[in-house]
Amino acid sequence: MSKNAPSPLSARPLPVAEDQHVDADLDVALSTPLTLVVNAQLELADLEQRSVQLALVIPRSQCRGERPRLAALLDAAQAAVARATRGGTLHQPRRVLTQVDGEPYLIPLFEAA
Repeated sequence: MSKNAPSPLSARPLPVAEDQHVDADLDVALSTPLTLVVNAQLELADLEQRSVQLALVIPRSQCRGERPRLAALLDAAQAAVARATRGGTLHQPRRVLTQVDGEPYLIPLFEAA
């Protein structure tokens, strides 16, 4: 875990196209024929405002090019958060952000705190 300055509170939600694919080019960490890996940052709801780096692993079958279906991205984010927080028993998650062209975007996984 790292102590980082808090992410901008005004992070925009990820845009979603009518076909329910993310409508933005995510900053992809790894792309293989079977998976797409997107980096994300989990912000924890504690006084130290800590964050944890996450790798969201999305099946390529759930993507159109480099753009995953929103449901697949949410599933990957939920799994990564569960691993990082031990199902919420170790840390209380606050929000998950990912990058699009270097700008933070909110993955709509939790209510904003």
